[in-house]
Amino acid sequence: MLAIGLMLIMTLSVVGAFFLTRSYNQQMESLRAAMADMRTTRHLMLQTEISVLNGLARPDKRINSMVYVESLAQLSGQAAQSFPALIPINGKQTPSAEVLESLKSSWSRIVAALENDQGDIARTIYAGDNVNATIQTTMSTFEAMLDEGEARYAALAGKMGYAENAVTILQLISGVVCVAAFAFATTAGKKQAIARWRTLAEANQQREKIVRLSEMTDMLQSANDHSDANAVLRATATELMPQMGGVLYVFNNSRDRLVLSSQWNLPAGQELPDAIGPSHCWALKRGKRHVNRPGGGHLCCDHAAGDHDTLEIPMIARGEILGLFQVHAPAASPPDALDRIVETATAIADGMSLALANIALRELLRSQALRDPLTGLYNRRYMEDTLQRSALIASRENTPLSVIMLDLDHFKRLNDQFGHGKGDAVLRDVAAVLTNRLRESDIACRYGGEEMIIVMPGCDMEAAAKKAEHLRVGIEALSGPSGAPVSASFGVASLPPGSRSTVDLVANADAALYRAKKEGRNRVVTEAAPTATAPTVIAPSVAEDDPQPLPAKPKVRRKRAQKA
Repeated sequence: MLAIGLMLIMTLSVVGAFFLTRSYNQQMESLRAAMADMRTTRHLMLQTEISVLNGLARPDKRINSMVYVESLAQLSGQAAQSFPALIPINGKQTPSAEVLESLKSSWSRIVAALENDQGDIARTIYAGDNVNATIQTTMSTFEAMLDEGEARYAALAGKMGYAENAVTILQLISGVVCVAAFAFATTAGKKQAIARWRTLAEANQQREKIVRLSEMTDMLQSANDHSDANAVLRATATELMPQMGGVLYVFNNSRDRLVLSSQWNLPAGQELPDAIGPSHCWALKRGKRHVNRPGGGHLCCDHAAGDHDTLEIPMIARGEILGLFQVHAPAASPPDALDRIVETATAIADGMSLALANIALRELLRSQALRDPLTGLYNRRYMEDTLQRSALIASRENTPLSVIMLDLDHFKRLNDQFGHGKGDAVLRDVAAVLTNRLRESDIACRYGGEEMIIVMPGCDMEAAAKKAEHLRVGIEALSGPSGAPVSASFGVASLPPGSRSTVDLVANADAALYRAKKEGRNRVVTEAAPTATAPTVIAPSVAEDDPQPLPAKPKVRRKRAQKA
């Protein structure tokens, strides 16, 4: 009777724990589904925003309407439960539906402006509607809700573990008391307990994996360049796939081949190609993951090396292939080793793809902010910052600093006679001459109109004058290929060691350029910058036909009417 009573108690306890465990499991599944919907909604909102930013950044002011429309349609189809109930906008808790409608309205007007080639208006709308601030606030709200969901999920998992522990303990007690009479039942109960423990362990591992992938995504958002992104990729891949080696290839600037960017955990002596042609890789040609299995008649890429299996995943973002992620299995691993980690590897590749796209977009925006769109030279604002910094370095290290200012001769006449298209072409050709004939440390900038300026750190007056003459000859040689007379006048000034007066330096170069124009154009004239103890000295021109130097001009900015 005692055994029956104990078994009855144990049965009721197990049944109660079973229903309690199932209830916890259902709550966890429901919570997991809700968090997955929120992550999808957050991803769609970011993807829509990135497509709009990509349109703002492109030189032709066009937007990838297919990506934008598809992302916006999917975002509109998301259930209301996948959005936060309230979002703090400007200190006020605003319903998410109103925030989403406001974003849709702003995106729609920006896209309409871009389609009408009104990039400036589109940027004004983007800044005036505070789209970036709204997106950041919304993303922060999503993160807060996801963190809360993770905490609830962990609490439910803990409760479920306690319930499982209670069931196991009750079963063990029942087995000790009734070992002789209920040996078979005890053995079955132990097997069930082990199975449940394994299920719980797998669930915990899956949860930890999701958390780690989420952390990787957050860290990649803070990556400034490929080096930072590669470090995050290596750390995440090594933690989630410790037995596997990894390789990352990314497209070069011309997009004609993929170059090796990072590698880790590869077997000793493993040699990898420095570059891969897109036409030599089945994963890139198909746009799908591919497994190279050497031997046995399997289809392998031309670049495949070694005697081990390799999983290759193309890294795609916004419909564009950005690189190739390879996972190398150890030589002695079982045939299904890659099948077990394919989902993890794919998730890592997806996160890295978005990071590469964001880095490329930031680099494009930075380049557009610093460079003149017509000539590709640095703009005036960058020149002023660089000149000030170079002057401080020259003063501290007691080294010279020179400036060459040049202005195309009779440029207005060239535009009037041959058209502005020819004038733009000549400006681009002149910029190419400067870029090809200067040192890597020299900085060529478009100062305004047809006037350009070159900052030359560590270069004295004599060397700068020789370089200016070299550039003058190169620009004059453009007359034949361009079919129009092309020449330039040059003014050279140098900052003596220990001085940091950039205003006088530019003014002296401008005065020298004025003299070059006045003395007949197509020549180089030098003028020394003043120091605290010596007056201005005007050096003779290095041009062969340059007459004797004129007296020093007052240090004032002269009108550029004579330079046309």
